[in-house]
Amino acid sequence: MRTLAGLLALAAVAIAAPAQAADINLTTEEYKPFNYTDGDKIVGFGAEQVFEIMNRAGLTYEVEMAQWSRAIGLAEREANYCVFTAAHTEERDPKFLWVEPLNVDRTLLIKMAGTDVNPASIDDAKAYTVGTQSQDYTESLLQQQGFPKIDAAKDMETTLKKLEAGRIDLVAVSEAFYKGLKQRGIDVETAVVLSETVLSMACNPGTDAANVKKMQDALKSMIDDGTQEKILAKYQ
Repeated sequence: MRTLAGLLALAAVAIAAPAQAADINLTTEEYKPFNYTDGDKIVGFGAEQVFEIMNRAGLTYEVEMAQWSRAIGLAEREANYCVFTAAHTEERDPKFLWVEPLNVDRTLLIKMAGTDVNPASIDDAKAYTVGTQSQDYTESLLQQQGFPKIDAAKDMETTLKKLEAGRIDLVAVSEAFYKGLKQRGIDVETAVVLSETVLSMACNPGTDAANVKKMQDALKSMIDDGTQEKILAKYQ
């Protein structure tokens, strides 16, 4: 009986002290230089800012690296989930609570250098097949601007392979991503500027509003004291 009593007491303790859930669940994707894995760490100008935001806000968090469709899908469906680095588009605006700006970025149509794909305008570019990543903001942007031939792959690496193989003509990417490609020695060049976009953390509307405010206040303090500028400079 003593043994049974002891087990019951231990069970009571376990029930009384469950594992503490994180305040915020973060999701992101492999998209250099925004966020990417370096060994066992997640780095990038978006990731560094977000982790600093969480620390300054005094919030506990867990982070998952996933394909973009899963990363943004969790933030759309689950309370206390935030995805980064997300473009704040008109379509997405009502779906999330926003912590911003992590950066302001241009969206470009790029091509392989030396090809005869030379659109003089956005309208000219609509004659070509344009690659993008499924459920990425660039897919919505292309649809909104009336591009008739959109090729959406599961990830950006697949899209880039199609571009290199000549299976698509152009790819829609952020300017920061384009600069990363150039640094990697990939022979691409700008064809057309599509838009300018605010990059942000996008949180499920069911996320605790007080925690969202803490995160926004933390980001403001980073902007005010120059921390954001220093982080962005590291990845230029």
